[in-house]
Amino acid sequence: MEQDNSTAKLGAAASRRKRINRIKIAIIVLIILCLILPTIISIFLFIRVNTLQEQIDVLMIDKYGVTYNELINKNHEEVAHAAVVSENLNQEQDIDTIDNDTIDNDTSGSDINHSNTNDSKTSPEDPRINQDGSQVTDNEFTGTSVANDFLNQLDFKIDKESMKTKKVYLTFDDGPSKFTGDILDILAKYNVKATFFVIGKTDEYSKEMYQRIVDEGHTLGIHSYSHVYRTIYNSLEDFDKDFTKLSDLLYDTTGYLPHIYRFPGGSGNDVSKVKISKVIEYLNNKGIVYFDWNVVNGDATGNFPPPEKLYYNVIKGISINNTSIVLMHDTATKENTVESLEPILKTLTEYQTELLPLNEEVTPIQQVIAEQYNK
Repeated sequence: MEQDNSTAKLGAAASRRKRINRIKIAIIVLIILCLILPTIISIFLFIRVNTLQEQIDVLMIDKYGVTYNELINKNHEEVAHAAVVSENLNQEQDIDTIDNDTIDNDTSGSDINHSNTNDSKTSPEDPRINQDGSQVTDNEFTGTSVANDFLNQLDFKIDKESMKTKKVYLTFDDGPSKFTGDILDILAKYNVKATFFVIGKTDEYSKEMYQRIVDEGHTLGIHSYSHVYRTIYNSLEDFDKDFTKLSDLLYDTTGYLPHIYRFPGGSGNDVSKVKISKVIEYLNNKGIVYFDWNVVNGDATGNFPPPEKLYYNVIKGISINNTSIVLMHDTATKENTVESLEPILKTLTEYQTELLPLNEEVTPIQQVIAEQYNK
């Protein structure tokens, strides 16, 4: 009897130990889960945030040509620049007379009076002087003094002689748009050839613009068919499909096969899933030269800078580079780009700056250098 009781007690004790061990294990597992679960959740949220950031960047680049962080940085720069320009304009408003080192003839408040009178003063660096030394009339100056007004806002001095030695390549991305015809008209007025990195559109107007670009001696370049980053940069195969689709469209429409390319977002973009080196190899093998830029007019920002700001950015950038590839955009929201174009052309042609279209023989400006991936 006593032996049975002892066995029962041992069994009960063993059962209790098992229960205690199970409870201990459950507690340990719970503690581990409490420690690990936040880490897992944090990793998941980090991945999710990065995914959302990539999606936001894709949308931002599709619409504005820059990522969110780039847009923020550019906005900070523009605020600083606007303060400088505003200060300069305020200073000009206090000036009643000017000396021989300034560009404009006369000031009245913040407006510039460019009437051609016999007693007007003309600086040797006045952009309204023709090559033969005669003064440009208002009619010759597009009927307005817009370019001179913009020049008056510059916070740096242009070296006229150095401007004669510079090479400038004006480029327009993302067209055709409703403004393409206007851009071509302005370029024709100044007998300037430019470069258009276009996207894929099949409507009749866009096809007419493709043809007109070629017919008028401008360079037609490939920018991508879809301009959808998540599609173009998803894989090398997707890049090839996009590239070929636009190349075929342009050849079928114009009979011209483009040999230059501009990466959406530039060759140094950080949204491509496929290694950019693989894409560069692909272009190299096709004999395609890609061009980035070293001057931007700033029209890719979302706050629609005014024409005078776009003009400032272009002239400033050109003034500090011997060779400039200028990035501008040709979309339905870039009216200010169109308004800034004629003053830019007027200034550069008066300064006798060489304006040229890109081609595959031009030494490219590249964020990621193609030669690194030549076979």
